[in-house]
Amino acid sequence: MNHKNLIYLLVLTLILTLSPVANAEVSVRPLSLRLEVAPGNSGSSTLTIHNRGEKSSRVQLRVADWWRTPDGNLQILPPGSREKSAADWIVFSPNDFRIEADQRVEVNVEVSVPEGANDDHWSMLLVTEEPLNSEDSSGMQVSVGYAVKILVENPNAVDEGAEITNIKLANTNPFKLNITYTNTGNNYLKTKGSVEIRNLQGETVRSFDIEEFPTLPGEEHRISVQRNEEGEQLDPGQYYAIAIMDFGGDHLIQGGLPIEIPEGEEKADK
Repeated sequence: MNHKNLIYLLVLTLILTLSPVANAEVSVRPLSLRLEVAPGNSGSSTLTIHNRGEKSSRVQLRVADWWRTPDGNLQILPPGSREKSAADWIVFSPNDFRIEADQRVEVNVEVSVPEGANDDHWSMLLVTEEPLNSEDSSGMQVSVGYAVKILVENPNAVDEGAEITNIKLANTNPFKLNITYTNTGNNYLKTKGSVEIRNLQGETVRSFDIEEFPTLPGEEHRISVQRNEEGEQLDPGQYYAIAIMDFGGDHLIQGGLPIEIPEGEEKADK
């Protein structure tokens, strides 16, 4: 990472994590936009910014890229740094304005998709609030930030695909299974699934639901499936764990792993 990008990330981290949104007088809705726009066309939406406080504030908007780590943590990146960045396609107005107490301001967001852009793309708008003539108890100016995710979906994109790239027994007592899932297509996906534990006779002795989760093209997502404290633990013996995922395509994907539950309290490597 070059020096410029490092400074950019440090500044955004200070804006978005050291200034809790709980302190904000200005609210932003919605916090995500999904626009379905074919290549060569444009689409638009709006953000509503509301000053719920009793004092005037200055609001600024800027574009950035974003990514999600396999553990689900948000990364905010310089605009244009991701391969599928939509930063250059996004125009928004107003981008720097004063908002009075109880005032609402509509921000128009327009996305123009160039010809040949066949995959889904994404970026975000960073919204910062600086109360005018207001300081916190330390004498520092308070700045509060919001991140509005923008997903630009190509209605003609058909390369939906996903894989279970890893499945591992992390613990036997209590039972815990770690699964790595990867979006291998060019579409934004919402996926849900289940895990079945079968004995050597093929009977399902335990099952676990996997709640729906989103993934971007190329994104890797880690899932942990485990028995809760009230659940009955597996008897010692040999089993087969099968993870089944439904990503909305014309087929399901699955991955399996033979497992052995030993006598006593033994645990597998984490």
